[in-house]
Amino acid sequence: MEREVVKKCWWIARRLLWQNRWLFLLLTLWPSVMAALLLAGGSPDPDDVLWMLHQECFAGLALVAVTGSTLLGNEQRSRRILTVLSRAVSRPMYLLAMLLAAWLPLVLYAGVFLLSGTVLADSVHSGGRGVVWMAGMQVLLGLWVGAISIFWSVLLPQLIASLASVATVAAATYAIRLGLPGPEMLLVGLFQITIPGGHLPHSIGLATGTTLAAAAVWFAAASWIFRRRDLRTVTD
Repeated sequence: MEREVVKKCWWIARRLLWQNRWLFLLLTLWPSVMAALLLAGGSPDPDDVLWMLHQECFAGLALVAVTGSTLLGNEQRSRRILTVLSRAVSRPMYLLAMLLAAWLPLVLYAGVFLLSGTVLADSVHSGGRGVVWMAGMQVLLGLWVGAISIFWSVLLPQLIASLASVATVAAATYAIRLGLPGPEMLLVGLFQITIPGGHLPHSIGLATGTTLAAAAVWFAAASWIFRRRDLRTVTD
């Protein structure tokens, strides 16, 4: 039974990924293109390299937020949602497939980011430990951002859901003042890490667990609401 659930979930996620394959491919190649442009001018300045790496981290999380916020709306507008759910696919499973479709491109993006970032770190004669941490934290935070975007996509139209997702993630940074280890600590720390790996967040292990728990809570809330929606009124 569990194997059948996994197969159905992967079938939906694969279809969603295939529909947006060219866009995802272009976006995931973005770090390598930017690295090539930076290296074309000779030996880059370390501050420029660090700034670019941080910008790419932001772009990776934005990719998840926008993708997760628009997938459900596209399915509703095309009425594919009714066809898929008629195949004994539960609504939480459907949302999980969308979360995977929003998150998996980030995994590929982080892999390209890691390779190009390592090359840039070598170009400025610096260890690439910080690049590894940035890539890993992007993948982790991507689950949290993806769950938030799925939640808002259940409640709001695509554009407004995208804005609400970005606003929620941005607002979470203010929770750092509470001093609690959570996704906000990783998010703020992501943009403070140096190329050699300095300025890592404190209590990173606890913050990782809290981030995964927060992602689970957002996704559970989205699933609870989605179960109770009348899809006939949504698609009409």
